[in-house]
Amino acid sequence: MLRIPHRNPNQIRMDRLAEYMREFAQLLGVENQPVFAGIKNASIGLRAKVPAKHRASAWKRVQAAKSLPDSKPARHLHRIESMLGEDAFGSAELKDTSDKVVYLFQPKEQTNMHSATIRQHGEVDGVVTGIVGADDTMHLHVRDALSRDLRLVVKDEALARDLLSHFRHGHVRLRVHGLWVRTEDGWIPETSRCTVDGYELLDETPAAEVFERLASAPGNGWCELPDPMAAWRDLRGIN
Repeated sequence: MLRIPHRNPNQIRMDRLAEYMREFAQLLGVENQPVFAGIKNASIGLRAKVPAKHRASAWKRVQAAKSLPDSKPARHLHRIESMLGEDAFGSAELKDTSDKVVYLFQPKEQTNMHSATIRQHGEVDGVVTGIVGADDTMHLHVRDALSRDLRLVVKDEALARDLLSHFRHGHVRLRVHGLWVRTEDGWIPETSRCTVDGYELLDETPAAEVFERLASAPGNGWCELPDPMAAWRDLRGIN
């Protein structure tokens, strides 16, 4: 359970409550199929239920979020802490099925920064997660490498259909233009204010395979040496 003490559910907007539920589900792992199991009214207590066969996996994600700050589960844990700071909540708890506190969230204090925006052309790398729209303007949903969900505008139906063929399959590089906003993680396209001009599929060949191809290229010289690593160390002055 994600518990925010000293608050009641009727003191928070419904859409904001849904954002907490979403991040909580991501923390547990969507692949572990957590479901909403009710809300505690004495505080904002979001209860989740994970199928028995996935509980061990969900627990591993929670442990990774606590101990590995650069892991994907940790990003959602930190996002919850940022949201708590934005909403001026003093504390929050993560409890297990026995009602034992397994993590105390530390709300991140928010600094008042002027929101800077610029109009420019740029590129966005990510995975297509959906396209919504019934008129000439469609909204493309993309999840980038930092697990941020971005929403871009597509005005070409053929382009939209082509992008949809890559739904959750491979990474794409989108060429966009419009308004970009500065965040703590850098510049990102402002929601529904950047238009997609085109895209390309990114090569996802493993690095080991790429280097193997380079090593097998004829005439590269390295393969002809009796001890390539010794020659490299000599060039670097390591010997």
